[in-house]
Amino acid sequence: MLFTFDGIVVGRREIGENSCFLDILTDEQGIIEATAHGVKKMNSSLLGSCGLFSYATFCLNKTKLRYSVNSAKPKRSFHELGSDIEKLALGSYFAQAVRFCTPQEQAQHTANSDSLVRFFAIALYEAETAKSAERLCVVKAAFELRYSCMLGYLPDLRGCCNCGEFEHQEMFFLPDSGELICGGCFDRDYRGRYFVLSPEILAAMRNIVYAKLDRAFRFSIPDSSAAMLARVTEHYFLSRTERSFTALDYFKSVSGTPENFA
Repeated sequence: MLFTFDGIVVGRREIGENSCFLDILTDEQGIIEATAHGVKKMNSSLLGSCGLFSYATFCLNKTKLRYSVNSAKPKRSFHELGSDIEKLALGSYFAQAVRFCTPQEQAQHTANSDSLVRFFAIALYEAETAKSAERLCVVKAAFELRYSCMLGYLPDLRGCCNCGEFEHQEMFFLPDSGELICGGCFDRDYRGRYFVLSPEILAAMRNIVYAKLDRAFRFSIPDSSAAMLARVTEHYFLSRTERSFTALDYFKSVSGTPENFA
């Protein structure tokens, strides 16, 4: 039986001399594992559509055992990510996060939710076109926080969870619970993890969470605040998913981010 899906390759494992397994992110079926036969042959029609980060329309044949790629029409390759080791490492972190957190063969998109494929394509594009290390931090932060929301972990950034204060001289964010507490309500004896958010960082986080998908990565923040924003969102994402990612560790190593960043 043949199925057609728009998807992005988020994982690839070589098998034999000419074939490979692909992990394809789709809205209709989540992560699909499919075999691409003969994809490494120079004359293969699949050559330009089955690389890591390839965005294509895949025609898949499904048997009782697994999917196999029948044909694929490329939409975008994001090949420029491979020209910069930091961008490639960040894209690999995004791919590993999506691969581990998205269930296999379960629908990921409804009329009331964002397209996961579109979100991932936007994240790759923003990483690919980033012009500075600070911009990469912003892209990383936007991915982590918006993807947390898409997984069902929506932080409440509307105001203080106790009194409802929208803005205060001090606003404390608790990454383990996703709560925002103003300085007037915050318990100074609290021993859990928290961050004091500047107005710029809080505004950026609100944009990431509440803006339409095509605007989630589009906001201004001082370069001096970019690393702190990425630190806060990383804490939150890792706390919500309750796991670590080797690709994130690698990104930190090549970007010069301290290992105790989070």
